Amino acid sequence: MRAVPIALVSAILGSSAAPAPSFASGCRQLLESDVKIASMRLYADILANAARKGWNYAPESIVSGSQRHFDEMKLRLIDVGYEIVPVGAQPPCGLAG
Repeated sequence: MRAVPIALVSAILGSSAAPAPSFASGCRQLLESDVKIASMRLYADILANAARKGWNYAPESIVSGSQRHFDEMKLRLIDVGYEIVPVGAQPPCGLAG
């Protein structure tokens, strides 16, 4: 299993109460692949909870919902001051994918 950075988890879990970003205090970049992994894990939990309640979704609804969840997660992270770096880019903070 691929480890997801602590910064990503804390940014997602605490995004509503996150302080204003301070780029001078450290790197505020996240790899897009790490955000995708975290989004997929959270969306899987959402689907599992729905299944336990007896809700069923068509496969195409799951795929579109997963993409929407990922897009919304990226927007929330950007809103609290993170930069989402595409895989293959040369990020200035020295992130490695």
